Amino acid sequence: MEMRKWISNDNTLMSQRAAEGFDIYPFDTSVSLRSNKTKVLGLAWETLDDWLTLDTKGLLELISANKNTNRFLLQAIGKIFDPLGLLSLFTLRMKCLIQKLWKNKIT
Repeated sequence: MEMRKWISNDNTLMSQRAAEGFDIYPFDTSVSLRSNKTKVLGLAWETLDDWLTLDTKGLLELISANKNTNRFLLQAIGKIFDPLGLLSLFTLRMKCLIQKLWKNKIT
């Protein structure tokens, strides 16, 4: 299997990989002048500061629709893509809330 789209926050390693002919993943420099951001497993990785962020814009737009139904809550929870489990405390609480709503037969 050929590995592609290598990325690192170490410039020396990136230049070494490029010299060796590895497929280097480009930084998205359009975000700001001081930071480089790239997508990693559904999250945004700030490569200069070395932290992960989550884009909540779509989720906030969905929540601002102000629909208070079980289906809407399930849809909002389902929009959260968290393959690393970093947000599992939040999603688990929301799923427990849905479970309590179903047990109490609250629509």
